[in-house]
Amino acid sequence: MKIMVYEGPKKLRIDEISDMPITNDQIRIKTLFSGISHGTEMSVYRGVAPFFRKKENWDVRLFMPAGENEKWTYPIRSCDPGVWYMGYANVGEVVEVGKDIRNIKVGDIVYSDAPHQSQVIKKEVEIVKLPKGIKPEYGIFLTNLMTTFNGILDSKIKLGDTTVVSGLGVLGQLTVQMAKMSGAFKVFGIDLFEKRFEVALENGADKVYTPKTSQDIAYEIRKETDKIGPDVVIEVSGRQKGLNEAVRIAAPDTTVVALGWYQGHCTDLNLSDEFHHNRIIIRCSQTGGINPEIRHMWDFKRKVTACSELLKRLRLDNVITHRIPFENASEAYKMIDKKPEDTIQVVLKY
Repeated sequence: MKIMVYEGPKKLRIDEISDMPITNDQIRIKTLFSGISHGTEMSVYRGVAPFFRKKENWDVRLFMPAGENEKWTYPIRSCDPGVWYMGYANVGEVVEVGKDIRNIKVGDIVYSDAPHQSQVIKKEVEIVKLPKGIKPEYGIFLTNLMTTFNGILDSKIKLGDTTVVSGLGVLGQLTVQMAKMSGAFKVFGIDLFEKRFEVALENGADKVYTPKTSQDIAYEIRKETDKIGPDVVIEVSGRQKGLNEAVRIAAPDTTVVALGWYQGHCTDLNLSDEFHHNRIIIRCSQTGGINPEIRHMWDFKRKVTACSELLKRLRLDNVITHRIPFENASEAYKMIDKKPEDTIQVVLKY
């Protein structure tokens, strides 16, 4: 089987190792496609993820200084125990099942939260059988849908709302469509890159803005909303400047839903102006949690079922911009890192 290895920041290679055995309660999956995360995963590729310096203490939910044996160190191999954020959107065909497996059979097309490698071994509870009738490559969006679904639930969009989506990468393109499905009458998008404008407009955005112009986007959106401001702002870019602008854009006494993962020390967030005087709430939204108000209704299983259904309802063909052979993964990462204006979702094919 072929695995991916990070040799150091922005350096990766493909290695070949012996196939791993499976136990009676495991399934062997031959990978067909895997999706590169342009946000979370790229922070690991660039060597700036907090895990290189800190350890997440799950008992107290704090990042704390890590000992020398607790920090992530290179080389990092996709198949090593405890390694994550080295790809987490894998779609493949089941090629072998243990004797205790009951509901999955050889030939099934399944999704798993697994790295970029040519084979994956999982237990039955760790995989999702993809709905019939969808292209297997679309299954790589399932984790991203889980993230954006949380963002939509946290945003509490109401029928007739005006919504702003800041950042029109993969998460933003999904969020634009889901905001419209949730009842938003108008959805405005913000991004730096023209390719993403075009796709967002195809996917239901009513208007797009770019910080590259001299216009004050917050002021322009005020004019579009009778000086009130939007009902909901969902910040998806993962850029500190994007979060700062989202705070400026938000109407007084409203909430900015922050879906992005903001890397490094925060130096571009101004909390002395609109944040303070307009009483803005910043609500972090990420895959692992659910709004406490509805958590008793939305367990993990129900969310997976809903997001699997969304794979059939959303437009996804124009979100995938590149399909690159796994053997050329290094070039795919370089392209995402150096030419983000050319990419939305890059898929590795096996």
